Amino acid sequence: MDTLKCFSLICLCFLVTSCNEYFNEDYSFQGIYLKKWKSSICPKKVILEKYVKKSNFKELIDSSSDFDINSNCLPKYDKNNRQVKTSTYNEQLYISPYIIYKGKINYDIRLIIDDSLEYKITNIESKRDTTLYVFTLGRKYYIDNSIYKMTVNGNKLKNESATLEIPTEFGRIIKKSKK
Repeated sequence: MDTLKCFSLICLCFLVTSCNEYFNEDYSFQGIYLKKWKSSICPKKVILEKYVKKSNFKELIDSSSDFDINSNCLPKYDKNNRQVKTSTYNEQLYISPYIIYKGKINYDIRLIIDDSLEYKITNIESKRDTTLYVFTLGRKYYIDNSIYKMTVNGNKLKNESATLEIPTEFGRIIKKSKK
């Protein structure tokens, strides 16, 4: 009987330790958080423009407006315009690209929201990083690019995630939105 217990223990250990998976996703970033978003109005349009690094936003590489905005717009308001508590992340707007950006960021970014708010993101520094997710049987490791430093409209930021996390107040108003 001791042999059966020993064999079962060895099989269980093998099962738990051999289920490790590695995924080399190589994402540049998975989304954009605008922290302290205190507007009851969800943006209708987001444009992300990529420029040649240090070109002072003169040499456009690519432009995209394929983002999911409305499902992630927080805070939520009821019909009487009272804020509805939905989560601990209630004061942020999460902008999720439909197609995730891949590869190391070697360009400057201009983010424009509703043609009225602009974020010029420069000096982006990222590193290859591994994120560990532990499951019941084994582990999953995701290898991505984590952005750890950037400058947004002249403000230096430390960032410790696979998303761009930007305080809303760093935005520059380029024209007043109509209400």
